[in-house]
Amino acid sequence: MSNFEARNLTEGLNGVLGFRLIDWSDCFAQIEVGLDDRHKNRQGGLHGGVTATLIDATTGFCGVFEPVPGKRRGNVTVSLTTNFVGRAKTAKIICTAKTVRSGRRIYFASAEVHDSDGNLVATAEAVYAYVDRDAQRLPSSS
Repeated sequence: MSNFEARNLTEGLNGVLGFRLIDWSDCFAQIEVGLDDRHKNRQGGLHGGVTATLIDATTGFCGVFEPVPGKRRGNVTVSLTTNFVGRAKTAKIICTAKTVRSGRRIYFASAEVHDSDGNLVATAEAVYAYVDRDAQRLPSSS
């Protein structure tokens, strides 16, 4: 692990779902989430949408690391392919993502989600386009 200081993600859906960025460096990110009732599907298991959102958040972070405080690069998801391969058997899941290749306009990332016992829950491949950080922000509703 790097010297990164873990922090809760508070913006948007990441905040609603309780995601915590636990490691972040160049071409790498890890986000964990403690599971509770809000993360369940109607059968009582982990909702696939939560897993996909966790993957999207983590692969998004891995390609936009910026070591300069206050500076941040923006991105948008172009493609996200998720493979659900097992079920979470613990109350916490962790997504680890790495940038596979990056260019001036896009980057490719891969990810794995494991539960806290190391059981594989999902794998993914993602493509992102770099954008102006504020390009996708929705206007405030007043």
